[in-house]
Order: sequence, then C-alpha cells, then structure tokens
Amino acid sequence: TQAGHTPLLFPTLEVKPLDCELDDYEYDVVIFISKNAVEYGLELFESIDHDQIKVFAVGAATAKALEAHNIPVSAYPEDQASSEALLKLYSVRNLRDRNILIFRGKGGRETLKQGLESNNNQIEYAEVYERVMAEPIDTHLKSINQFLQNAQGVITITSVENLESMLDLVRIFDESLIDELLNYPLILLSERIGKRAQELGFTQLHIASQTSDEGLLQALEAI
Repeated sequence: TQAGHTPLLFPTLEVKPLDCELDDYEYDVVIFISKNAVEYGLELFESIDHDQIKVFAVGAATAKALEAHNIPVSAYPEDQASSEALLKLYSVRNLRDRNILIFRGKGGRETLKQGLESNNNQIEYAEVYERVMAEPIDTHLKSINQFLQNAQGVITITSVENLESMLDLVRIFDESLIDELLNYPLILLSERIGKRAQELGFTQLHIASQTSDEGLLQALEAI
C-alpha cells in the first residue's frame, strides 16, 4: 500500500493445532521449520529438557520468533529460508550421530530428514499443526472479481499449498476463471514453487531473491 499498490486479500490456508506426543525426551538438536512450528510447538518444547540442546531455525523469521521467546538459535540460513539452505550450513551438515527433533506441520517434505539421516542422525518429528484449505467466503469472491478487472494484476504465492488452495477456491466459485488467472504474473518464494506453477499452466514466473515479505516486494517492484 505504501508503494502505491492495492493489495487484495485472498486467504487460502487455515492453520490448526495438532496434539503431539514424543517417543523420546532426550534430544541433542531441535529444528523449527516455520514460525507456526514455534507458535504451536513452544509448549511441547518447554516440556522437554532443552538446556543443553542446540536449536536451529529454517530461516530468519523463524529464528526471530524463537528469540522472541528467549530461545537462543545456534544458526539459520540468512537469505533463503528452506530445508536445502539449512542443510548447507556448516554447523548442520556436520551433525553426526545425534538425536534430532524437528518441529513442523503435518505432511511436510522429507528433504531435511533425508539430508540429516545421511550422517547417521536419528530423526523424530513433532507435527504440531496442519494447514487446510480455508473455507470459501464472500471475501474470496469479491477479491477475485476485483482482481480480474485489472490487467495489471500480480499474484504473490508463498508455498505450493498456497498456490494449489488458491486455485481450488477459485474453482468452487467459477472454474472458468482459472484460465484468466493463468495469464497473470506470479511472484514466488522459491524455484520449487515455480516448478509446480509451470505444471499448473502459469508462464509468467518471478522468483523473489529473498524468502521474505521484503523479497516479495522487491520482486514486485522489478516487474
């Protein structure tokens, strides 16, 4: 808005907490995969003996959320928030023979686990939330109709789930609108999301240089 644009909100996902029980209460390392993992996993984290545990975050926003709760973070990728970037950190790729607990949402990717297991680490998940498609409401219909009235529109997408749920919600109202949406540029947070967008038929893809709101805005200004 400050940059002169008109944002139209189209909520695609609802985050719901999950009950989670741990098999083991003795861990060497804990990794938080998102801000939601911090919010919904904090109580469980506090229930384990974490005085000597090293804590890693998937990105800067997650690290900031942890530090807001006075939880020191050993390391996190500063530019790109992703499992791949986390695995490249020296302090993470050199973890070996450790018991590692990963706080995440239900049904996440296996990239981080597979990368850590290659060094004989033992991995356990604490799946403390799930993301489900939002219920369709009048706001969705108003936003999509207003958006399609302007040929200069741009869509920002922050995850594969975000992208797929957006299309599913539009289909609920009018499936014929999908073909119109495919003509608009997408600003995305990663190449992985871009690959899925291409599979779905989008052709104007712009990858943000940083995995953050600032990165999205910079990509928008560059179009």
